[in-house]
Amino acid sequence: MATPSHCLIFLFLCLPAVLVKANIFGDIYPCPCKCSQENETSLHMYLHQFPALPGVPNRNEYGVINSTEPIGFGQMYVHDWLLTTGPSANENIVGLLYFAGSTIEVSGLLGVKPNGQWSITGGTGTFASAHGTIKFTNSQSSTATDDIRELDIHVFHTPEAVV
Repeated sequence: MATPSHCLIFLFLCLPAVLVKANIFGDIYPCPCKCSQENETSLHMYLHQFPALPGVPNRNEYGVINSTEPIGFGQMYVHDWLLTTGPSANENIVGLLYFAGSTIEVSGLLGVKPNGQWSITGGTGTFASAHGTIKFTNSQSSTATDDIRELDIHVFHTPEAVV
């Protein structure tokens, strides 16, 4: 003999299937809301890091918390790296300007390896609810005063809802 709790569990498990079969929601089942479609954008550009080192006149990063640890644990930098369409710092500076007012949030480490990957953890404007990856490789054009990384950006984002 089935207990009332077993009957209730059975009812909750079977109810959605019964409702679909009966088609009582017509064409709107299973998603009655209008959901925004996620977009995918791929970008290719170059990042120019003018390091915070002595003798670098146009540096675009600064150490704001210095560490006394030999491996740099606790060291923090603030940076405003330059993004261009080509490997030269004098080429078209884009920095995602063609998505005016939009940002993407990136998390990851530079490390000592020539290749790596960062995660896209959020965004604003065109890149609202962004997620994805940025794969980078050190460019052969790098110098001691311009560390160049070639970026392949792959971002998924949901457009802002128009109210």
